[in-house]
Amino acid sequence: MNIKKLFIIITNAILTILIISCNDSDDTEFQDRFALYLLKNDTLTTNDVQDSALVTIELKDVPIITYDDITAYRKEDHKVYLNNSFSYYFGEDSLRIFSYYLGKPFVLIANDERIYLGSFISGLSSWSPGTPQILDYAINDSEKSFVISGAPIYNESTFVDVRNDKRIFRALGNKIID
Repeated sequence: MNIKKLFIIITNAILTILIISCNDSDDTEFQDRFALYLLKNDTLTTNDVQDSALVTIELKDVPIITYDDITAYRKEDHKVYLNNSFSYYFGEDSLRIFSYYLGKPFVLIANDERIYLGSFISGLSSWSPGTPQILDYAINDSEKSFVISGAPIYNESTFVDVRNDKRIFRALGNKIID
């Protein structure tokens, strides 16, 4: 084998390793390990998209909450505890998020998979989506937490609580508390 061919093989191997390592960056790994994304189209309500296939819903480029933002997750009541920059997520934007009478939709992602559609809902709204919900009164700024409530149960024999998806618990790993 001549030196030129050996050089090309080694260069290709190095480039392949660099490409693979760049695609496996920490940002991607943890951003979509667990994340809540708002929809790209800010005008859509939960009512507009709740019957859509998750794969067809266009999401914003950056999630509102990521794995790194979460300090703990309590499975019992699906309570999420966030780090100290809590008000960044629900501070000034909360008025806009919770002003949608028919819900502000979000998509929960675990390990790069879309798990379910959820909705931010005002406690003043009499409308309730058929999705898991984050109600404005379920947000506790002093405790830095919020609760994801379950979807309404219309038929117990067919009801599946999507909040209990094992992919979510695997993604959260050691952040789960009892």
